[in-house]
Amino acid sequence: MNWKAKAHLLALLSRIPAGRQVYHSLQRVAGTNRLQLDRDLHRAFELTDLSMEAGHSLEGTDVFEIGTGWRPLVPFVFALAGAKSVRTIDVNPWLTKTYALETWAAIGDRLEEIAARTGAPDSELEQRYRAVDTSVESLSEFLKQLNITYIYPGDARETGFEAQSVDLIVSSNVLEHIPLDVQTAIHEESLRVLKPGGLSVHRFNPQDHNSTVDSSITHANFLKFSSDEWTWLGGSGLAYHNRLRSREYRQMFENCGFELTVCRERIDQRSLDAIQSGELVVDKQFSHFSPKELAVDYMWVVAEKPVETTTNSHCPGNVLTPQEPVLKDATSVFIGSVLDEG
Repeated sequence: MNWKAKAHLLALLSRIPAGRQVYHSLQRVAGTNRLQLDRDLHRAFELTDLSMEAGHSLEGTDVFEIGTGWRPLVPFVFALAGAKSVRTIDVNPWLTKTYALETWAAIGDRLEEIAARTGAPDSELEQRYRAVDTSVESLSEFLKQLNITYIYPGDARETGFEAQSVDLIVSSNVLEHIPLDVQTAIHEESLRVLKPGGLSVHRFNPQDHNSTVDSSITHANFLKFSSDEWTWLGGSGLAYHNRLRSREYRQMFENCGFELTVCRERIDQRSLDAIQSGELVVDKQFSHFSPKELAVDYMWVVAEKPVETTTNSHCPGNVLTPQEPVLKDATSVFIGSVLDEG
């Protein structure tokens, strides 16, 4: 599919009455929101891996997810791993009872894998799964059995949660869709609600999402457009992408008072080559970034709330080439499949 055709369609749907409903229907017809269990489980596992790598237990934790999406794999995995509670918030009403039940049924054959990846005892995890009654009438009743609360519509900038009441804040492929000012407010709220030593754990995709449907463009293609041009193509509405670069994300977390304990960046070689050769000329607003910063197409971040007020540490931004492992051995196999939008 030509990326401009998709961009123009989404821009149009963003600006007409009932456009969001039409978009949802098109997603169902095209199968874009279908369950992709292997992919989505690995995404959830990356968050649990990062949390444990940073020294945080999953058992008995209070978890807050930003951006529920279509398939609640992340809340399910944390709940099965023994989280005390999981609250998941979204500005879009994508999650339905049907999607939740389909996803729940699909993971029934993957319980041993979930236990192995999260460190939960097999018997306890299976008992949690088998105890859930799928015949309940509503989505909220179903989720309540797992101590999951779905908040829609919700504003992650003003959660209403008590201060220092959350152990883990997580998101998957969400931050790139949030404007800088809104995202800054979210991280400030995250710092307020996290317990001292609590973690804000995120995996996200700073690349041009249009490149997932049109292989003729690089992952950095959208950097050649001015702000005015990008407003129509993807700087507003359903296709919104903030185009923030890796350095800006690192600075944002640090400016909000977090210490970056894990910060990994993956560079797309094709984008880097295009930028360095002059084949891709970026707009002047991006001229102060290095070619490597411009070519980062994925980031994994663990930001910790300091136990005491200290000077923020600087994250060196461990730059990864596509040949290097992303996380520990258990997740390095996922490097080739994180390019999907969503």
